[in-house]
Amino acid sequence: MKNREMARMLKWVALMVIGVGILCCMFNLAEFNDRNLGLMVGIGFLVGGSQIMLFGVIAPLMQKNQESSESVQTAKEPV
Repeated sequence: MKNREMARMLKWVALMVIGVGILCCMFNLAEFNDRNLGLMVGIGFLVGGSQIMLFGVIAPLMQKNQESSESVQTAKEPV
């Protein structure tokens, strides 16, 4: 899988997870306390979805940085 496809897939997965989190929070918002399991699960989905989204943005950038440093290093090696 190429970097763009991986990043696009991670963003879609993150959006689905965030959507599930929003739905869980909306349906369980009536009783707003820490004993409301549905609300806590919804908040967990929101946090997890944002982390997946962050990884989907950062991972391709890190791979590009690694590839560029490898190409610079091979260019500096004497022949």
